[in-house]
Amino acid sequence: MITKSLSLAALLLVTSASAAIAQEETPTSPVEDFEIYEFEFNIIDDILNQPVYAPFRQEGTVKESSRPAYVIDREQIEAQGYRTVNEALQYFPGIFTDGTAGTQLGAQSGQFIRGGRSTQSLILLDGRPINELGFFGEFDLSKISVGSLERIEFIPGGGSTLFGSSAIAGVINIVTSQLNLDEPATVNVGAEIGSFGYNRQSISVSNGSEKIAVRLGYERTAAENDFGYDLENIGVSGTRDNADAALQNLDLQVLGMVGDRHEVTFKGLYLSKDLGVPGGVPTGSGVGSFNSLSPNASQYTNDMLLSLGVKSRLGNSDNSELNTKIFADFNNYYFKNPDGFFPVDDEVKSRSLGAQIQHNWQFTANQNIAYGFDYRHIQTSNESFGLENYDEQINQGSIFARYALDVTPKLQANLGIRQDFNSLADGSFTSPSAGVLWQVTDSTSLRANYARNFRVPSGGDLFFAPFNNPNLKPEVGNSFDIGVDQKIGDRALFRLTYFNNVVDDAINFDLNTFTPQNVGKVRFQGLEAALNVQISKSFYGFVNYTINDTKILKDADPTVEGNELSFSGADSFNIGVAYENPQGIYVGLFVRNLGDRLVNNSNTQSLSSYTNVDLRARYPINENVALTASWENIFDENFEVFPGFPGEGSRFQIGVNAKLQ
Repeated sequence: MITKSLSLAALLLVTSASAAIAQEETPTSPVEDFEIYEFEFNIIDDILNQPVYAPFRQEGTVKESSRPAYVIDREQIEAQGYRTVNEALQYFPGIFTDGTAGTQLGAQSGQFIRGGRSTQSLILLDGRPINELGFFGEFDLSKISVGSLERIEFIPGGGSTLFGSSAIAGVINIVTSQLNLDEPATVNVGAEIGSFGYNRQSISVSNGSEKIAVRLGYERTAAENDFGYDLENIGVSGTRDNADAALQNLDLQVLGMVGDRHEVTFKGLYLSKDLGVPGGVPTGSGVGSFNSLSPNASQYTNDMLLSLGVKSRLGNSDNSELNTKIFADFNNYYFKNPDGFFPVDDEVKSRSLGAQIQHNWQFTANQNIAYGFDYRHIQTSNESFGLENYDEQINQGSIFARYALDVTPKLQANLGIRQDFNSLADGSFTSPSAGVLWQVTDSTSLRANYARNFRVPSGGDLFFAPFNNPNLKPEVGNSFDIGVDQKIGDRALFRLTYFNNVVDDAINFDLNTFTPQNVGKVRFQGLEAALNVQISKSFYGFVNYTINDTKILKDADPTVEGNELSFSGADSFNIGVAYENPQGIYVGLFVRNLGDRLVNNSNTQSLSSYTNVDLRARYPINENVALTASWENIFDENFEVFPGFPGEGSRFQIGVNAKLQ
């Protein structure tokens, strides 16, 4: 069936392509047997009515959130041809997703939100945390392919009140495909090939009856990644070696109804990533001036993420809902550097068991409360050359509540509180929050938020010798943002947000000692501006710009006070325009620019800004078969994402997706 909305920029939903397009005449098309839909265009509604879970810890919409919220949905992901979650986030404002190991398929992802580190960004899978606290506290989003996803939610700003540790800079919620009862058996298949040995194959099968629905999907993605580079600023060129990658995703979902008021869901996701680790190229001085990795260095990870949830409507109405979820995660990491300057043979294992119990209660027409209990137990161990380095346990428990009140039909307020107990921190931690959303006029909304957030050191931070620091303190952040959403006629939406986040005892990896260290006090502040526009009936555009200003306010080394925190101060700029018509033909051109980045706290070394230009297209052959293509980094810009780690050059890929019912 032809999509009613095609997407534009992965980012601001600029792709309000879902928007619509009032068609009074049937446009001509090379695909004459297509069913044509009449579209009623409203770019504003398409953006503001996007479903989103993370700001509320229950279902809501973007326009109901006092926090800035951005969503990329299934249609956008398919139209724009993304391969992994970190690629799908690249045009959002306020986030830099290129990792420090390069931009090729399989390279470790980064989630630098509003200047914050990846470890300060909480990753959720269907609303539950999956950060690998047994290792270094982050989650590599390059491991998750997009084939099984419904949407990705991005909520910049502190989120510890609802979700606990690590949500200092922001929250990313990955929402997997939603099953429906009474759906016919469906098979989806896809295949792609492209530059540098890239290839992808995918298949999924789903079926639903009156009481049960099942989906099983598999996706394999691989590339040789033998791209050339020419870093003129340091006089180094060559071909990237030992950067091959192979990713596999297997997902199983089962949805069942028990009676009329109880929904049971099982979700299982298996991820594996096997890749060569190329290390850095010589840069002459400073970081990356030598390569300590063997030409045979390799890394392998596999993750099993399992959850079982029950959603029950209580009583005889729909104003009281109890959600219970238990989950088990198994994370394995293997790294071998057999004969380099610093030989390594490491194995890290983490086993997590946890539960979430939450009650959502709309107890009056204008009052809602969500409250509950979270628990997570982690067993983590590390062996180097077969010898045990550490074997530790981490326990997290908390109670939380969020109260929302419609003071008037135009004014909404929310208050939140969370009490956490964590075995890696002394005692407990309290996370309050408050937010206000005021619909000043039909065209103007004002929003403001405050939150106190925290992050405890991870198992790797404390125990992974020799790159550890057992004396680390938890990070504590106080974040504030204020913004406006302004409708411009019925064709555009402008969103502006000022943010300020002061973090005490921020944990920063010191490149001089190669250990994590507490920085006394750091301030992250800046502006996010985003504009979505329908240019004409079939053309859509977006632009967003983020100004990051980070400063070290206090530090054990007084010489760096007043300096910019390394890798945190880069400004970013994204712009895109897309054409799409009712038959599903889509063409989008996107430009992404990242500003200069300082790479040490002494501010003596920096990386130059870079700009990538991407072209993305989809052409439906009929209702069930579509061709997709993308050409990324069209002008083959050479750049570094980390000293000595070049970004991927120009690449092209083409594929086909088919749906059988």
